[in-house]
Amino acid sequence: MNFPFNAFNEMGIDSTLLVSLFIGMGFGFMLEKGGFGSSKVLAGIFYGKDWRVLKVMFTAIVTAMLGLYASQGLGLINMDLIDFRPTFLGGQIVGGLLLGVGFVTAGYCPGTSMVGLVSGKLDAAFVMLGILLGVGVFEEGYSYFVGLRDWGEMGRVSLSDWMGISTGWVVLMVVAMAVAAFTAVGWGERHFAKRPVRLPRTAMAGMSTAIVGGVLVAAIQFAGPGDARAMDSAVAPDNTPLFAEEASVSAEELAGWIIEGRLDFFLIDLRGADTAEIIPGSWQTNADVLLNARTRPELPNDRPVVLIESHGQGKARAVAQVLRDLDLNAMVLSGGVQAWQTRILDPQANTPVANVYRMMMTGNSPLAEGAPPPPPRKKGAAPPAKKQKRGGGCS
Repeated sequence: MNFPFNAFNEMGIDSTLLVSLFIGMGFGFMLEKGGFGSSKVLAGIFYGKDWRVLKVMFTAIVTAMLGLYASQGLGLINMDLIDFRPTFLGGQIVGGLLLGVGFVTAGYCPGTSMVGLVSGKLDAAFVMLGILLGVGVFEEGYSYFVGLRDWGEMGRVSLSDWMGISTGWVVLMVVAMAVAAFTAVGWGERHFAKRPVRLPRTAMAGMSTAIVGGVLVAAIQFAGPGDARAMDSAVAPDNTPLFAEEASVSAEELAGWIIEGRLDFFLIDLRGADTAEIIPGSWQTNADVLLNARTRPELPNDRPVVLIESHGQGKARAVAQVLRDLDLNAMVLSGGVQAWQTRILDPQANTPVANVYRMMMTGNSPLAEGAPPPPPRKKGAAPPAKKQKRGGGCS
């Protein structure tokens, strides 16, 4: 597990878990103070009686979004280091419907049921038992559910990627949605309570702050430097580089390999199987497939493996480290797809290697096919011998 600010201060697993514990305790405390330890409060939104859930959750979403994207737009953090789950339409649609039915029936979601349990609520204890039972059924019947779970795989895709627009526009859209929801809920509450339709000063101040904050963050996204550049020079506490120089290849070097017709490397595009192919011949998947030992396929150990993602920073380097631990020669395309587009594909990139690459890719050169994937492993074949690691230790 990595935090976004690990680019500046690498944290060990113990420190990371300790910080996570305090964050979790603070989150649970705020949920309880907001009344989310009670099933009556949580279920009230479905009956139009209590809109606290919408108000608190939208406030949390907007606050976190503005802080996160302001930091990213100013170049303080790298979004590639923030883990979010890939999109699987089948599993997430069915799972969302089941969660919704359970939420309406029991008045709890998984997080709030834990808060209710800690608060001494008996109904929350039964909800937790139901959650554990559901997890057990899914785990034991995994082979039956995996087809539905993996249907509609889209990889790690954000709203801005899916809609093809800048993150700044997404920020403005979410803020506008929150303001519209707060306005509608406030009007409904006062209308049905037979009170004058007039927003209180606190509500006006909150919505004004959200609007101003959204505009500022959107402007930072449009004009700011973007993801943290300090990642390329990150160091561990002992002043050693977190990522070795030999673990990366520049866009110009990779283009040169393709121009030379080299077939002794293997390209893996981590942006997902449904993304547009940026370099011909690359195998398209997502980082979670390679990070999970259960889903990781056999990879060639006789050639370098070059990992490609949007900016070549977070997940690609995590995958590279895992593959290197398996004695594979894994490296990252420095700067990722962004660097490849601006330094190789962009007509304004007037370097010799970029000009030659673009000329070859627009022709009928066999090089346009890229490096081929590795041949499949034959059944019954012995696994490749691992290299002997040097050093001492217990034997």
